[in-house]
Amino acid sequence: MKDNIEMEKRLIGKVMSNPKDYYDCHSLISEEIFSDPLNRKIYKVISQKLDKGDMLDMIVISSAIKDPLVDFRVAECMSSDHYAYITKNMVLYLSQEDKKVKLKKLAEITSKKIDNGDDLFNIIDFVDEGMKSISDIRGSDIPDIKVQLKVLHDDIQRRMSSDKMIGLPTGFQSVDRFTGGWQETDFIVIGGASSMGKTSLGLAFCYNCAKVGVPTAVFSYEMGDTQLLQRLVSLESEVNNRYIMKGTLQDNELSRVDKAIGKLENVSLFIDECKDSSLRYLLNKIRQYVITKDVKFVLVDYLQLVKGAGTSREQEVALVARELKNIAKELNITIIALSQLSRAVERKEGCRPSLSDLRESGEIEQASDIVMLVYRPEYYGIMADDSGNSTEGLVDLIFAKGRNIGTGTLPLRFKKEYTKFIDPQDYTEKFISVKP
Repeated sequence: MKDNIEMEKRLIGKVMSNPKDYYDCHSLISEEIFSDPLNRKIYKVISQKLDKGDMLDMIVISSAIKDPLVDFRVAECMSSDHYAYITKNMVLYLSQEDKKVKLKKLAEITSKKIDNGDDLFNIIDFVDEGMKSISDIRGSDIPDIKVQLKVLHDDIQRRMSSDKMIGLPTGFQSVDRFTGGWQETDFIVIGGASSMGKTSLGLAFCYNCAKVGVPTAVFSYEMGDTQLLQRLVSLESEVNNRYIMKGTLQDNELSRVDKAIGKLENVSLFIDECKDSSLRYLLNKIRQYVITKDVKFVLVDYLQLVKGAGTSREQEVALVARELKNIAKELNITIIALSQLSRAVERKEGCRPSLSDLRESGEIEQASDIVMLVYRPEYYGIMADDSGNSTEGLVDLIFAKGRNIGTGTLPLRFKKEYTKFIDPQDYTEKFISVKP
């Protein structure tokens, strides 16, 4: 502790004798790193005066701090061997010492909470918030555009020199060509009315990533793991989902099911039934899977079943959407969340959904990078399009928002007996519309 106080004196002497060092390092220094109360008071006055561009001397500090020892302390600081030390190194040393003290206090308080039988998730939240404040790295508030442009240039070069798609594969040629694959930090929303197949589509996206070695996690609030795996087996084996559920399989169908299960055993796919519906649980579990399983792709089924804080359901969903976007950026992963549509869509002619039909849509739209809406005209009894072509099995995948890719509509095919989406063979000809 004595060594720390001496280093604090050197740092004060340094910034008093050379204000330029203060301006170069002010964003790295906080009052908290000064353990001695008088040193902390002196630094507070120094920072206030220098931030205003005022001159500093012993009289200015003495008049601001009513302490009989202040003149002697300032004299000690100025006469210290501060000239032999680099300002940034002194700040780093004091900052690390401060973090050690805080970490010890956090450990002590956490231990008491555990002994007192506090709620486990409350303890995890407390530790998480405490660690964030301890590990906060104070850096320059002024971003360096040269560094930012170099990152951009390197990214462009990487994309140009690669023969492969840079993003995570969607598993559908049309979607891959339109989106360039799922991008890191993206928060994607799939909206659809009941029975449109949004869970099946989200599950297909996950499985397609997992098949190529991308660790993937599914958080299901509505369906159990057995139901979801049953859908995946039906999708992979192309055995009717209903037959699998009832157990009425022919020998050749059972053989295909066994082969599908064998394939599924070898993919990095994790299904979490989410026995706790709180947002806190979801965020902690996402971090757990990313840290322990290196998960890169996450599906949340579905948005409105996650409970967040708020005085209204709209505020709750808004918070959930924002936090999912934030954690996607924090962990550098892709998150897809499924969302219900409002019942107003069923009163539209043709029941074709639009962005405004997302339930509690305002903040969902703002937080998301991409919004896809699933529409199956066949479901509403529309058996032919305006040109008289059959709509049987046709799916319109409507990109209602695309922050970096634009908007448009892609056709897919849906084999409902397998809950399986596929590309139409002539998808390039049936490309309905794309807007920049």
